[in-house]
Amino acid sequence: MVAGYRSRGYNFDITNSTAYDQAFVYGRPTYESINRIVDEIFNEYVRRQGQEAPYFTSFCNGTTTTCSGLSQWGSVTLAQRGLSPLQILRNYYPDDIEIAETDTVTGVLSSYPGTVLQSGSTGLAVETIQTYLNRIRRNYPAIPLITDDTGTFGPTTRAAVTKFQSIFNLLADGIVGKATWYKISEIYTAVTRLAELDSEGTSLGIGTVPPSSVLRQGSGGADVITLQYLLNVISEFYPSVPAIAQDGIFGNGTRQAVIAFQQLKNLTPDGIVGAATWRALYDVYQGIENNVPPGGGGAGSGEMEYVVRAGDTLWLLAQRFGTTVDAIKRLNGLTSDNLSIGQVLRIPTASNDSYFEYTVRSGDTLWLLAQRFGTTVDAIRRLNGLSGSALSIGQVLRIPSNG
Repeated sequence: MVAGYRSRGYNFDITNSTAYDQAFVYGRPTYESINRIVDEIFNEYVRRQGQEAPYFTSFCNGTTTTCSGLSQWGSVTLAQRGLSPLQILRNYYPDDIEIAETDTVTGVLSSYPGTVLQSGSTGLAVETIQTYLNRIRRNYPAIPLITDDTGTFGPTTRAAVTKFQSIFNLLADGIVGKATWYKISEIYTAVTRLAELDSEGTSLGIGTVPPSSVLRQGSGGADVITLQYLLNVISEFYPSVPAIAQDGIFGNGTRQAVIAFQQLKNLTPDGIVGAATWRALYDVYQGIENNVPPGGGGAGSGEMEYVVRAGDTLWLLAQRFGTTVDAIKRLNGLTSDNLSIGQVLRIPTASNDSYFEYTVRSGDTLWLLAQRFGTTVDAIRRLNGLSGSALSIGQVLRIPSNG
């Protein structure tokens, strides 16, 4: 039976055939075993090796419906013979197909790190789960408080995970696999109303515990974004480290920035981010965070300090901060218009104003701007009447000049 959705103005039909789709029937019972499997594999898909796009697959029950794809009864026989899911798929489809995972999951804050978290695990992923669970327990007080060291999966973290799993009908084993990770993220999003205009927001940032992953050219994902963020902040204060795009892809530009940082810190300049490089990155970043004075670096009233970046000119800076080229030159004793990357400039701001204006550039985020100018994300949001974190290139923001 085909429901005539096209005749109602939609660009699709629902066939209710296992070869193409399944109609949703509200209230129909589901099986717990199936629910658990779906929780584990919901972001997996079939593709040809070397390709990103999904490979079209179809499934038929093999009796009332047949198709050139999986057959329910045939696949059951193969499973009973001990074949793996991939081997069964390759029985019906080309031998070069593979099962891939996507990290792009809407409605959650961060993607599954790829490995289970359990007693003894450490790192940012553990810190993320601890932060989320301690917030969730305000709405679900049966979940015990986590008191383990930040980023360390100890007994109280395991107890909180186990209780969470039992509340939300997951296997209560105290281990954070994919299903538990995404359920925690989903519930955290719900209780903090992150999808709403009046959300609480989240200030976890990059955390305080370095990731445990080893990154190199070709790596991708959330840890690469963390790496690129750290390198970009550090590049503001160390001109030998180039700024790079925060795209989550460890390309040659990221590798060169890593090598420059490793040379700066007298580490082996191999372009590979292991434990020593991670620790050095966090140490330098936290040193910057703790030593940049509020209000833009300790300038006098009506001033702020700015570190020159690639592409900056006096005219651009004057436009961005609502002043003039002559005013900047006078305040800094400049006799020419030449600037050097890493040069620290004093930028005049109106002494009777508590803010200055800044024009958003490519790569800017509220977090980066708050760190650069010694203020907070919330302060920038309040001053500009922002309800979210999205910025547009060319957007003019008011930045608090007194922190």
